[in-house]
Amino acid sequence: MVSFDQVDTALRDADMQAAEAHGTLVGMMCAAGQTPVQDWWAQVFEPAEDQGVPLRSELIDTMYSETVNSLLEGAGSFDLMLPDDDEALELRTDALHEWCHGFLYGYGIASGRDVSLLPEEAAEVMRDMGQFAQARFELGEDAEEDELSYSELVEYLRVGVMLLFETLYPREHVARPAMPLDDDEPLDIEDLWAQIAKAKAKAQTLH
Repeated sequence: MVSFDQVDTALRDADMQAAEAHGTLVGMMCAAGQTPVQDWWAQVFEPAEDQGVPLRSELIDTMYSETVNSLLEGAGSFDLMLPDDDEALELRTDALHEWCHGFLYGYGIASGRDVSLLPEEAAEVMRDMGQFAQARFELGEDAEEDELSYSELVEYLRVGVMLLFETLYPREHVARPAMPLDDDEPLDIEDLWAQIAKAKAKAQTLH
């Protein structure tokens, strides 16, 4: 699996960095079900009028395939692309903010369904995403509490995205991933509801 640092380095000359680019891809997937890699790449690298879109590296194509497959397989392997936990919390929270911003941008650019037309639980995830994209995580005096709040927020968003995608695009209605998958059992939609309720109950309000 490609890492945040690898992707961030590969995108050093792009209009988006790793977290925002990954969030944009996931937002486009939740809006359209399937997103051709060239459509996503055109958002990450917006060329000047007299230039074409740069060629993608093998690493970027791998990141795309891993992300798409993690949503399509529905086995709980999806995760947000964020800096490792040994990085400074301030850096991680800034990346999380960028990820949420990218998700909303991708959902909008791919003409996602109006939030008012979504099932209530899915709409709640979208509303929360909008709040997190606008808010900044302000660190408090208790470093341990800040770490806990961050991890719970990441888990809420991770499960929320899986719930949103599974609600809008049940597995029987989307193409199966082309890459080999492991033997994990697909998550049941009721399991996702239970997970997201638990995650949201734990998630702390941003300071």
